[in-house]
Amino acid sequence: MEINQYGNLQTLPGYQVYEYQLVLVLPEALKDKLRKVKARFFDQFNLPAVSSMAVLLPLVKFKQRQLLEQKLRYALNQLITGWRPFTVNLKDYAAQPSHSIYIPVTSKHKLQDCVRSLKTIQQFLRPDKEQQPFFPIEHQVVVASRLKPAVFEKAWQVYAHRQFSGQFQADAALLLKRKSGDIHWQIAQRFEFRNLPVGTVQASLFEA
Repeated sequence: MEINQYGNLQTLPGYQVYEYQLVLVLPEALKDKLRKVKARFFDQFNLPAVSSMAVLLPLVKFKQRQLLEQKLRYALNQLITGWRPFTVNLKDYAAQPSHSIYIPVTSKHKLQDCVRSLKTIQQFLRPDKEQQPFFPIEHQVVVASRLKPAVFEKAWQVYAHRQFSGQFQADAALLLKRKSGDIHWQIAQRFEFRNLPVGTVQASLFEA
């Protein structure tokens, strides 16, 4: 295969690198409740409106070349259809000092099980060895990030004592994708948790 004079594979069809993330599907009622929390925060502290009020609960974020997306989807489907639905609890507020406020997931073990499962196919979650997938250590729904220190300090004085409670049954995940530089995510595929017996995924990945 020929490479252009700059040695840049990304200009060739299929070699473009996309951003991806696998997120849990939240019920609309809970997403609406969380959007209102975010909107109230931005209004309360006179912050400029953001272009997207998306509510996301990621399991992994990564990059991959477009030509490998089909194998990526197949690998994820083989894995995720073996997952059993589970309950997710969101409780109150927490902070990443000096810049972010979020709502943490308090039912951590099941999400950690999902992450361990995803790590078994992480060769499909990277375009090369230098760009490794990002697995969150603490699962959360971000209320506001990249805050200026003064705004953060003022907001955290309020939200450290504010309460929130939410719960849902996790029974599906979405693979989201976007081109580098885009703001909005597109749905690439939905995966259902069916608790199906899954054979050796590695041996069957290349049959699709």
